[in-house]
Amino acid sequence: MKINYNPYTKEFWNDPWTIYKLMRDEDPVHRMDDFGGAWALSRFEDIWNAHLGSYKDYTSVEGTSPPPLLLGEDSGPGHVSIPSNDGADHRDYRNTIADRYTQSSIAELEDKIRELTQEELKASLKLGKLDIHEIARKVALFSITDMIGLERKTALQARELIDIFYERDPEIMGVTPRGQEAFGQCMGLMLQLAAEWRKDTPPSPSHINAWINKQVREGVWMSDEQIMGNTSMLIITGADTVPYNIANLFYYLNQDPNQLEILRNDFSLIPNAFDECVRFDHPTNILGRKLNKDIELHGKEMKKGDSVIYLYQSAGRDEREFDNPDKFDVTRPIPKRSVNFGHGPHKCLGQHLAKLEGRVIIEEILSAIPKFKLIEEDVERTFGEFLQGYRHMPIEFDPS
Repeated sequence: MKINYNPYTKEFWNDPWTIYKLMRDEDPVHRMDDFGGAWALSRFEDIWNAHLGSYKDYTSVEGTSPPPLLLGEDSGPGHVSIPSNDGADHRDYRNTIADRYTQSSIAELEDKIRELTQEELKASLKLGKLDIHEIARKVALFSITDMIGLERKTALQARELIDIFYERDPEIMGVTPRGQEAFGQCMGLMLQLAAEWRKDTPPSPSHINAWINKQVREGVWMSDEQIMGNTSMLIITGADTVPYNIANLFYYLNQDPNQLEILRNDFSLIPNAFDECVRFDHPTNILGRKLNKDIELHGKEMKKGDSVIYLYQSAGRDEREFDNPDKFDVTRPIPKRSVNFGHGPHKCLGQHLAKLEGRVIIEEILSAIPKFKLIEEDVERTFGEFLQGYRHMPIEFDPS
């Protein structure tokens, strides 16, 4: 049976799970002839092993969305951001801010994130109506941009441009012309700010201060272009996935009231629920690499220089790795093996921040709102090759 995997069609967006299962069962190393001969890995084990071989077998030096695979011919900032480096370069650039993302350092931010969440909820609680995605998004955005050292007004401006960048048209592969224009404006804004920050640097311990005043290694300093790329990258990664995952979680809780009741009665399960939702409906649908050498996998010959994508949503539903994977279960133990936040050298730097934000925001919403009703006619899901999830998750409840 011919498998027609095309991440830019409405048919796929409406039901990716059927195609993913078909790929896992019949063509786990799928050649995408319509996308420059790129390869798609759909099984958990293969994606896990690819992460372990990161940069030795699979390189991200051309970005994690190599053109024209994901974002069209212009795939964004490329090697100027931390993830788009390998080996010693990746380690050294990552280490400029890695100390801010240890589990103990992130734990110190809990009170601030909780206060920010309560502040964002305050006005909505009086109205009896709120959008879960929007609340989570502001908390996540301001949390990461405060760490960067970016003013919140500027953060909102950049976020608006990035939203346009991620708009998708099923008739156009990758970024739309409007999105390309918005992306250029965002990069221009960040580049202008990078030059200004060299004259008036935000105080330590901001990321910007570290990038300007700390050598990457002996004799190597970050350029304005690298500061631009890393600022943009952190706004994108730090303020997208958490809001989508929290909105997704409340959608599935609404679908199964028993799961919601379990969580209300035992807040200690919130980390499990957050992790389970990433597995069940991963907001980062795919990321890409290029091959550093020829590799044979499941009888397919992949050649050096070929593009490869990891289908994280498919990996999370792989019955070879997870029991009853199509069941959403907030009591599911957090697995020892997971690609929810990547794996290996490129494992998500902000995983502890994401988990803390998720736990705190979910706790605060459930504590403040004993009972809610989903406004189903206004629920809206984002569709695209990269980001997936509910971008509008409005609920109503008795005002307080």
